[in-house]
Amino acid sequence: MLVIAVLAGFGAGVAINALADSLPRSRTLAPPSCGACGAARPSLAWSGLLAFVAGKTYCGYCGTPIGLRQPVVESLAAAWSAVLFLINPAPGVFWPAFLLSMIFLLVIVIDFEHRLILHVVTGPAALAMALIGSLDPTRGPVKTLVGGVVGFAAVFGLYLLGGLFARQMARVRGQTLEEVAFGFGDVTLAGVIGLAVGYPGVVVALLLGILAGGIFSLGYLLAMIARGRYVAFMPIPYSPFLVLGALVVYVGARAGLFG
Repeated sequence: MLVIAVLAGFGAGVAINALADSLPRSRTLAPPSCGACGAARPSLAWSGLLAFVAGKTYCGYCGTPIGLRQPVVESLAAAWSAVLFLINPAPGVFWPAFLLSMIFLLVIVIDFEHRLILHVVTGPAALAMALIGSLDPTRGPVKTLVGGVVGFAAVFGLYLLGGLFARQMARVRGQTLEEVAFGFGDVTLAGVIGLAVGYPGVVVALLLGILAGGIFSLGYLLAMIARGRYVAFMPIPYSPFLVLGALVVYVGARAGLFG
């Protein structure tokens, strides 16, 4: 069964790479293709890991390297699936955790590369997490839906505050600020997180995510200042930190660390 979990993770990693390539462009799933010229990849090169093993690391049409993202994502997905299985192999626990984790991985990849959290990802994810949470006897529909509302509302408030801050700073600086701390994609992601962990877990998840993001931002800021490369209001993807908080709560509960 551990082998099945790892293979499922590997397959999910291949699908995540394909979705991360096609969704930002067309909002639909398309076969893996070269990001430079758009040419379809040979079936053996659909997987980054298999492509590297077979030596198919360049596009056959334009010669652009496939890159490291594909094999890294596939490896991470397979390894994390093994971790989830070892934490709790019960199908009713493993597969929902697997699905949520793969959704989160897709969100992070797209956010890193395009600074987007797509509604075409968070919308179906919200429906899936609402159904799974509502059927979970430890939470039920009330805690699940309240968690979703609280997550959405909390980060929506931060989104509004961020927009107000950006407008005020633009007025003071005489130039438009293109980025704010939280975009609306973060709002919808927070709603998915709330549906996944329920209430009151969503409060802990968001606090952990915001704390992790603040610590990273402070360290990054100090490093940029030390290197003389500081730029005011430099945008940083926030989805990895929200996901981190969510996984600590979600996986921690299923590992018996807390309720």
